[in-house]
Amino acid sequence: MSWIAAIFLLGILVFVHEMGHLLAGLSVGMKAEAFSIGFGPTIVKKEIKGILFKISIIPFGGYCKFKGESPDDKSGGKDNFLLLAPLKRIWVYFAGPLFNFIFAIILLTILVSMPFAKSIYSPVIGVFTDGRYLQFKPGTTVAYEYGLKSGDTMKSVNGVAIKSDSDFYNYIQDLSTLSKTENLDIVVLRNGNDVTVSIPSSEMLKGISGEKSLGLYFGEGLKIKRVADNSSASEASLEVNDEIIAINDVAVNNIAEFRPIIMDSASQKIVLTILRDGTTMTREAIPSPTTIGDNTFGSLGVEFLSEPMSVESIPGTPFPASIGVAFVRSGEYLKSYFDGLALLFTGKLSLRENLGGPVRILQLTSQVVGSDIEYRFRTILSFTATISLVLFFMNLLPLPVVDGGMIVISFIELIRGKPIKEKILVKIQTVGALFLITLAILITINDISQLFKF
Repeated sequence: MSWIAAIFLLGILVFVHEMGHLLAGLSVGMKAEAFSIGFGPTIVKKEIKGILFKISIIPFGGYCKFKGESPDDKSGGKDNFLLLAPLKRIWVYFAGPLFNFIFAIILLTILVSMPFAKSIYSPVIGVFTDGRYLQFKPGTTVAYEYGLKSGDTMKSVNGVAIKSDSDFYNYIQDLSTLSKTENLDIVVLRNGNDVTVSIPSSEMLKGISGEKSLGLYFGEGLKIKRVADNSSASEASLEVNDEIIAINDVAVNNIAEFRPIIMDSASQKIVLTILRDGTTMTREAIPSPTTIGDNTFGSLGVEFLSEPMSVESIPGTPFPASIGVAFVRSGEYLKSYFDGLALLFTGKLSLRENLGGPVRILQLTSQVVGSDIEYRFRTILSFTATISLVLFFMNLLPLPVVDGGMIVISFIELIRGKPIKEKILVKIQTVGALFLITLAILITINDISQLFKF
């Protein structure tokens, strides 16, 4: 279901972009012939006022076709697209990315106007040893590899005080700052002593990007919030508000300590020590085998109560001030995106692991729409706004065929005072199309290989 929702969200972004082109073209007297969401065979179509609106089977993009848009279209008339004045064509080309930008501002305006409660967790950390316990790619996590341990209390990062999980994440999410320092020197309180753990910034960047598993978890306690029906936990008579304090006589204080034992104990009997209404007792359970990808893990069937250190009420920004805040937020999103691109093309992050196309976007979107319902709406707004801003930027790149390249060509014609020769224009568009098709194929192959890990 989440994949269907992801395709729907991507379709909305394509619709917004192509509607920008359509309305701009109609505003300068162009004749639109077709408006498509997707490519390939048509699923649904309907003609409205001479324009064929359709939804096609391949959801990765769309198009708005105007009369005479192709150089080999010999149809005449004042509504022929290539006979349009350069400035008017620039407006039509620019309107698609512009609508993506406006759409992002609308979403961000809604987002910043919404009040919300922000949970602040203590700086006590849990450390996962392996990414597979996070349902991530197998391999030693960054946090564990460089010496952080479950139960450490984080005090500072490169001299910046850390009093909560929010302080830490705010620091590492500033990619430009992170990329300029060689190491992150993290001071933690461990067994009453201050200990400094140094993690190379390049490794932390891999953890943030998802190239490797970061493996950090903030918060303590394993009090049960929900017991799934017909689960191993229900068969073991676990109840809501029970607190798990040990498994097989091994103390567990957080998810990072709990999950590896459970996941590695599929179909094996374990002894849970729990605290119920102040009384300690034991229960036997057999974690049910659950297959995820090619791996089988044990599952107990419980959801834990998230107990923050404090809850901060964030008031929404009232309209119309929220519009200004949305513009600032859009600038922050774009800056973060540019910083990420810089890290890719300077080799600090792997292109293969981090460069994504339509398949990767669909995968990420499906994860977003499938997230916890309590923060799903805010996450969807933020994520969709981010993708819309990325489309705004990418479509303005000066590459042949995409909007930015056609804007450049139109500017050249405006300066020259005459159109580019038809043969030259055909060659430019052909080379551009071949380049983009080749790039799209390579990126899609990379997306699929990352999705299925081959």
